[in-house]
Amino acid sequence: MTERPELVQTFGRKAETDRIAQLLAAGSAGRSGTLTVQGPPGTGKTRLLLESQRAAERLGFTVSSFLNPAAGGPAGRHEAASLMAVLDSAAVSSEPRLVVVDNLHNVPEELTEAVASLAHYEPPMNSRTAPLIRMIGLRTELQNPSMRRLSSEFAGCQRIELGRLSEATSRELAADILGAAPDPKLAAMISGAGGNPLLIVELVQGLREEGSLEISHERARLLDERIPRRVRDLAQHWLDSLSDKARQLVQVAAAVGGSFMVVEIASMLRETTASMLPALNETIASGLLICPGEQTVFQHELVRRSIADALPAAVRQALRQDVSALRRQHCLQVPIPPEFLVTGGRSPGTPVAGSTDAPGSLHAPGPLPAPAPLPGATTGPGIVHRLLPALMMARGTRTEPLPLGLAEELRAGLTSVLQAHYADAELTGTADAPLGDRTDRITRNTVSLFADGVERATTRARALLAAHQGRDDDADAVTATVVMSNLEWAVGNLAEGLRWGQRAVQRLGPATPPVWSPYVRLALATKLSDIGRFDEAEELIRTARTEAEALGHPHTATPLIARARLLLQSSRLQEAQDCAQTGLEVAAKTGGGWVVPVGQAVLILVALRRGDLASAADYAWRCRAAVGADSTVFPSIHFDWGECLVATAQLGARRTAELLTTTYAHLLTSPQLFVEEAAAAAWFVRLALAADDMPLAATVVTAAERFAAANPGLPTLAVAALHARGLLERDSEALRQAAREHVSPCAGALAEEDLGILLSAQEEKNGALGAAALRSALQRFVQIGSQGDIERIRAFMEERGTAVTSSPRQGRAATAGWDALTETERSIAHLVSDGLTNRQVARRVSLSPHTVNYHLRAIFRKLGIGSRVEVARHITHSA
Repeated sequence: MTERPELVQTFGRKAETDRIAQLLAAGSAGRSGTLTVQGPPGTGKTRLLLESQRAAERLGFTVSSFLNPAAGGPAGRHEAASLMAVLDSAAVSSEPRLVVVDNLHNVPEELTEAVASLAHYEPPMNSRTAPLIRMIGLRTELQNPSMRRLSSEFAGCQRIELGRLSEATSRELAADILGAAPDPKLAAMISGAGGNPLLIVELVQGLREEGSLEISHERARLLDERIPRRVRDLAQHWLDSLSDKARQLVQVAAAVGGSFMVVEIASMLRETTASMLPALNETIASGLLICPGEQTVFQHELVRRSIADALPAAVRQALRQDVSALRRQHCLQVPIPPEFLVTGGRSPGTPVAGSTDAPGSLHAPGPLPAPAPLPGATTGPGIVHRLLPALMMARGTRTEPLPLGLAEELRAGLTSVLQAHYADAELTGTADAPLGDRTDRITRNTVSLFADGVERATTRARALLAAHQGRDDDADAVTATVVMSNLEWAVGNLAEGLRWGQRAVQRLGPATPPVWSPYVRLALATKLSDIGRFDEAEELIRTARTEAEALGHPHTATPLIARARLLLQSSRLQEAQDCAQTGLEVAAKTGGGWVVPVGQAVLILVALRRGDLASAADYAWRCRAAVGADSTVFPSIHFDWGECLVATAQLGARRTAELLTTTYAHLLTSPQLFVEEAAAAAWFVRLALAADDMPLAATVVTAAERFAAANPGLPTLAVAALHARGLLERDSEALRQAAREHVSPCAGALAEEDLGILLSAQEEKNGALGAAALRSALQRFVQIGSQGDIERIRAFMEERGTAVTSSPRQGRAATAGWDALTETERSIAHLVSDGLTNRQVARRVSLSPHTVNYHLRAIFRKLGIGSRVEVARHITHSA
């Protein structure tokens, strides 16, 4: 049996190198074959062919290579004759031969004929020829006559198609080059390569050469986000290969950023759409642009940024002003469909091709000639109903500017909504300026608040409010106030965050479009809930829910999810689960994708409190999937916190402590997490002590105390820091005080559990006091319904031989039958008894059918039954 040769994996193409190895092994064994390798530029086609040559030479093949055939003239005719001579010599060769031909997109007719003959070459009759392996490289997108001819000739041969690398494979390729895993910022930059392996290689090698990376502890950390020269040179090389008109199209599109429509670029270039088609086809064939829907986007965001950066700043700004004016004119003439504005013509889950470039001028540009109407357009407020609420509720966690394409979509939607609202306001005498001027000013101001990073957004919001010339209840003034509240809250200035949030609610008035009101109230309600002011938060949520219901279905999911968070923070687990599941059902029906991960994060924490790890892991997976499924989903500390807790339950303390220095390192110093999760600091300390990592524990305590000291008016933070310090220093008085003063019932119970464990360790002196504290904590968890915590304390007490005086549901002897089921299992049992299938049950409880089946098996085991029919019978008897 002939051994397969080892090929070096090129650009992470393991499956492809395996196929080539099989083909060469077959040639060594005496069998001929033909293989075409097809793909756009940069996908590793030529590299694969070169590596195939090297492997063939090591196996003793005679190799004939035509990697860069001449474009025509005498040289092209000479290469055609050389190729035919190779075939003639193959007829009498005694060694296996490999013929490799690549870069055939611009070859003369005679060479095309010679290459085509490879597909059908047969050795002369009665000859004893060695095997012939033919490998042909073809450009996928090009449709010139030569390529169409060759694609047809080789249609029946073996074929390898080189597409984009997945996100995971792209990161693995970068890790292989660097010898270290990329950190989140570097991974995000790598994703801008669009899965193009050559671009990824040039990016990471360029970053390393220019000192933009720090590699330590098998982790590559991005220090400077500037695009390296290697990438800029590659982008310029691809740009130079285009015709003049195609190059102009790409440069204008790169400056515009994000997604665009051909009619927009055609209008800016004073061309018709029809006259632009040849240039557009050329750019698509080059692999620079793609058209996934009605809009066109760059295949690689890194290339777009490189091309845009090569233009003078004044030119970029002028082009952006032009397209902004053009889009405003379109918006005034023809409404745009909500689903088109939200997705930009992309299928759900495809990210917007964004930009971190600075936005264009805020001043209104000069008018352009009226463009032709955009095709297939309907109304435009949809983006406002989805994107603006997401920004108001999550702006504090966004460290990057809003992608330019998404910002332009928001601008168009805002214009439509504001015109309708202020037209009514003008009729009732509340307007203070002409409708067009007022709408334009407020739209520009509002979009500008989300077009910059955190520092510039803060400066812009302050300046806008200081210089505001309209009414206090205008949409831009209200939005700027909410932005100030969120930004102050995000950096840990909680008193200022509350003050600005309250001011935003006070600013609501007749000039504020109705769609703003519920989200302004909810943004403040979530902050009040975080610091334990549950009654005030509940009142705001109640008002917001009434306003949302008046607006209609798309807005009703958010108040439900916000209330679910409040219920969780106040340790009302069953109500939190019910409210979150109802909110998720509404979101699924109304398209409120941005709020779905927040609801899933609530369900993660509820499931963990109940000891239901299977459901928690399922919710975590769904949460992460939802994060990438909608362009209006923005980062949240909730998502990573839930994943970290699930990881701890699955991996144990020591392994999770390692993750806290890598994947979840940002959690350790997050002001948002420490305020939103009352027991987070104590949880980190408990984990660090279990992993015997004292420096980690001390770091967390210091961060919690510093945060509390910076916010002296909020006792919840001081109690959380006291709880963490008590754990670190084994201070029973500190733990006793924390157990008494925690506003969160669950955090208080955890502090009392920590106290009981500490006192139990001092058995001779405080054993009885420890047992009493543990029983008290156990009773608290029973009242909360936190079955996972109940089981943990019971296990600890039984291990130490401590008697537990408890209600029947606490005792192990009684944890059989119906009482042994978790709340999730009881819900599933009731739904199954009603005749629902696993898939129908899964939709009701927001789990996957697989996880429902897992719970159903647990129900059978605990109830001692073996069928769904018996579940219904058992429920009837237990009722």
